[in-house]
Order: sequence, then structure tokens, then C-alpha cells
Amino acid sequence: ESQKDEESITIEGKILHDAHMIEGGKTYLIVKSLITGSVRGQTLEETIKYIEDNILGKGTCYLPKAKMIYREQQEFAKAFIYDLKVG
Repeated sequence: ESQKDEESITIEGKILHDAHMIEGGKTYLIVKSLITGSVRGQTLEETIKYIEDNILGKGTCYLPKAKMIYREQQEFAKAFIYDLKVG
């Protein structure tokens, strides 16, 4: 029930789902993606495209506090990617 693409039914499942979505604070989405892209041998441009296509604006949380944290993560990630692209 903790799978990020599955709908959680129990409160425990919702807590586990939200914890998975917001782990690591607001920089985690970017750091994890940049490291993963590097390990996979992707260029920075390929990694940015992956982030734009698969991370930005994707996912949701159930609990109000988690929603707020996830929104902050997404806003930080969008601004960071924008800054990377424009230099």
C-alpha cells in the first residue's frame, strides 16, 4: 500500500505513502535525480528532461502537512531546474 502510484486506503498506508513522497526534505528530489542521472551516464540535459517529464508536477500526498511539504519540494525543484536551464 506504500507504492507511490497506488491509492492508499488505510491511514497507515497514507502515512507511509506520504513519508515516501516527502523523504529527505525539499532538496531531495533534485539531489536524488542528479545523482541517479550521473550514475546512469546521462548528460545534465537528459537528467533535466527526465526531471521535467517524470518528477515536476507529478505525485500527490494525502495528509495536509505532507501536502504542504511536497508542494515546497516541487516549487524548489521547479525553480532549481529553471536556474540550471537559464544558467
